[in-house]
Amino acid sequence: MPNITRTSVATALIAPLALAATGFAQDEPHRTITEIADGVYRATNNNHGTVFMVTDDGIVLGDPINPDFSAWLRGELDSRFGVPVRYVVYSHHHWDHASGGGVFADTAQFVGHANMLHHLALPPDSTQLTDVEGQYAPLAALDTDADGVISRAEASDMDAPRFAGLDANEDGAISGAELMRGPVSLVHPPNITYTDQIEILLGGKRVRMNWVGEMNHSLDSSRITFPDASVMFVVDYITFQRLPFMEMDFELGMYEEWMAAIRETEEIARDFDHVAAGHGPVGTVDDITDWRLYFEALEAAVAAAIEEGQSLQEMQQTIEIPEFSHWNGYNWLDMNVLGMYHFLTD
Repeated sequence: MPNITRTSVATALIAPLALAATGFAQDEPHRTITEIADGVYRATNNNHGTVFMVTDDGIVLGDPINPDFSAWLRGELDSRFGVPVRYVVYSHHHWDHASGGGVFADTAQFVGHANMLHHLALPPDSTQLTDVEGQYAPLAALDTDADGVISRAEASDMDAPRFAGLDANEDGAISGAELMRGPVSLVHPPNITYTDQIEILLGGKRVRMNWVGEMNHSLDSSRITFPDASVMFVVDYITFQRLPFMEMDFELGMYEEWMAAIRETEEIARDFDHVAAGHGPVGTVDDITDWRLYFEALEAAVAAAIEEGQSLQEMQQTIEIPEFSHWNGYNWLDMNVLGMYHFLTD
C-alpha cells in the first residue's frame, strides 16, 4: 500500500514567474527508455528527460513532459511493466516539463510543491494584455484589432499546442490573464502538495521530494531522489553539458539564491551514484560541479569586464569561456553574458 509522509514549513505567497521558454512545439520526437539503476528508468523526448520508478504496486513517474509523450509513455509502461502509474511527481510547473499528466489521471495522484498551485492559478480577469510583463509581454502586440484579446487568427503563426496551453478557458482567444500566467493549461494540477519535504513509499521503495527553495529559475522546484536506487533527478536549475538557457531568467533576479541551491544540491549529490537531469545525459555529482564552475567562470568574466568599463555590447562580443565551448548551447553565451550583467548590476 502507498504511504506518504511530509514535513511542512510556512512559505510566503509567491509572485508569478516568467517561464524560460520561447516556443511550445517539440521537434519530431526521438524517444528512449533506459534503466539507470534498480528499477529506476530514464525516458527521453528529444532533449527533455524524465525518470520513473517501477514497483510491484505501480509506478512513480517524474515530469510528464507533454501530452503526446505521455500518451506514448503510457503505452510503453503498460506493455513493458503491466502496472499503472500511481504518482506523478513534478519537478516544477513549467509547461515544457509538466504538461500532459492528465494522461495518467485515471490511476495517479499528482504531487508538487505548494507554490506550484499559485503558478497555475490565473491572475485576475481584469488583467490586460498591456499589463503583462516578462517573457510573454511581446505577444501582446499580436492583438492587432486592439480588442483586448489575441484571437486564433491573430496568432495564426503560433503552433496549436502553445495556443492551447495559453487558452485556459478554450474560448479561442488569449486574454491578458491567460498571457500573464503562461502556457500551462495542459499541466494537470497537483492534488498533493508539500512545503519542505515529502516522502512517498510505494511497493517498498521510496521517493523523496525536497523544495529547492526560492531561487531564480523557479520558486516551486523540487529535488527528487530515489534513495533505494541511489538516483537523483534535477531539472532546469541544473542541466548537464549545456549552457543555461538564453538569458538565464535574469528577470527574477535571485542569482545568489540560485547559486546556493546549486551548491547545496552538489553536496547532497555526493551521496548518490547517479544524477539525471531534465536536459543532458545521466551523470554524477561531477556534472553538477561543472555546472557550478561554469557559473563562477561567467560571473568572474562579466565582473572583470564591468570593472574595466566595457559596455554590455563589448562584453557580449569579447567574452569567451573556452573550457566550456564543447557544451551544447555555447552559441547562447552572449545571452548568458546579458543575464549575468543584469544579475551583477540591477
